[in-house]
Amino acid sequence: MKKIFALILILAMLIPFVVACGGENETTTTTTTENTATDGKFSSKDTVKKDWEGETLLVAATAWGGSPAYPWSTMEIVIKEGETSGYGEKIDKAVLERTAYIKATYGVDVIWEWASRYNTHNVLKYAMLAGNDPSYDLAMPRAMRAQAIVANGSVYDMANREYIDFNNSYYNQDSVDAYTAKGHTFFVAGDFSTLDKDRGYVLFVNKDLIKEEVENLYSMVKDKKWTLDKLFTYASSVYVDSGEGYPENTTGLLINTPSSLFENFGVKQAETDKTTGEWKLTVNHPQINDIVSAVISVSTAEWSTSSWAGCWGVSSMQAFINGNVLFYREALVDARNLYKVGNMGVVPFPMLNEAQGRYYILGSSQQAVLMCVPKTTSDRNMSDYFVDVLAWTGSEYVMKAYYESMSEFFSSDTDIEIVKEHIVPSIIFDAGASVEWQSLAGSILNESINNDENNFAFAYESAEADALETIKLWNEAWGSYTE
Repeated sequence: MKKIFALILILAMLIPFVVACGGENETTTTTTTENTATDGKFSSKDTVKKDWEGETLLVAATAWGGSPAYPWSTMEIVIKEGETSGYGEKIDKAVLERTAYIKATYGVDVIWEWASRYNTHNVLKYAMLAGNDPSYDLAMPRAMRAQAIVANGSVYDMANREYIDFNNSYYNQDSVDAYTAKGHTFFVAGDFSTLDKDRGYVLFVNKDLIKEEVENLYSMVKDKKWTLDKLFTYASSVYVDSGEGYPENTTGLLINTPSSLFENFGVKQAETDKTTGEWKLTVNHPQINDIVSAVISVSTAEWSTSSWAGCWGVSSMQAFINGNVLFYREALVDARNLYKVGNMGVVPFPMLNEAQGRYYILGSSQQAVLMCVPKTTSDRNMSDYFVDVLAWTGSEYVMKAYYESMSEFFSSDTDIEIVKEHIVPSIIFDAGASVEWQSLAGSILNESINNDENNFAFAYESAEADALETIKLWNEAWGSYTE
């Protein structure tokens, strides 16, 4: 009798779960994949939903290049079966495997449509005016188009949605902060593509010039002790001015655009106020005078040069390849051209001082891409869900292949460790660098180091009013959002 009663009790307890999970009109099938490790509350790698089986996910994709075939400026995700790209065989293969996995696992075809002819903000606007034709489910615009897309009213808010948890490591956390204002998060970067990683500016190192010091350099990077004064020490130690010019000379640092160094010290043109959620002008960094002085000191040091071509008729890249440069600041993508240096390494640009606490590598506003959910989608839940799918499958497939291919260009496993642990996680986004609304405060930074003098106060005062007017427009656009 007790056994029968217990069985009845168990069945009674199970009934709510059967009702909740079943039903004639319910199409969701939930399974668990082999890899269940996530750091957020929701991940589509744990909860595989079949709600959209048989559907097509149309993604509007754009980047800096003029066509999908333009290497290193377009997204590798636009690669199709039978095509090759400038990204290499490993990444091409991983992209196709990722698409096949999504089809096999979720029953959905992912179609990447090149949408740069009119630029993404216009593509989405025109699709809405045409009755959502084409009906894009997701879009990946360049960061420079973000504010224009919000102003068009053509994007959905991704904050507090059931299928998107920005705490997962396959999203770039800084981008969430950078593109959250007025309580809305319209854009996010992450492992959707390798483009933002490729376009991050790093320091390539000719390790042959500091042979016994290489391990010390790497240790400092890992211990967050790699600071500007250490760069000065290394760079000055190898500097040679023979008076004979190239090829006898050796420079400690080669940097093409000194004014872009501001980003490496965490100076953003605009951010949101954490208390009010409103956009504010933040170029007036608390340490701005120290930072301006640091930029000037780097760009004017005798061991530093901004152009070998102007001095010796040799390109900057070739000067590094030929062994005449210790540190060369360029985008990570250039590892594919610089690997001819037999003992090449890579480190982030150093911190101003240890109090800075972290390294900063700015995601290019012109070339890095962001994910958003356009209002052209016919199923917002599907779009939300596949934001997550594309992010984590990008991490598992494309990013793994990316690191494997990158290892071919560096001379040690430590360099790849540096890329994975101290460069890619250090990528930040400055929403104030939106070209579509003009560079919010870029002129202030450029003017700050004119004639090798600290002109920040004057430059800020002369440009502040225009910058604040742009901030006002941003707050109006983000504040007028409607579903």
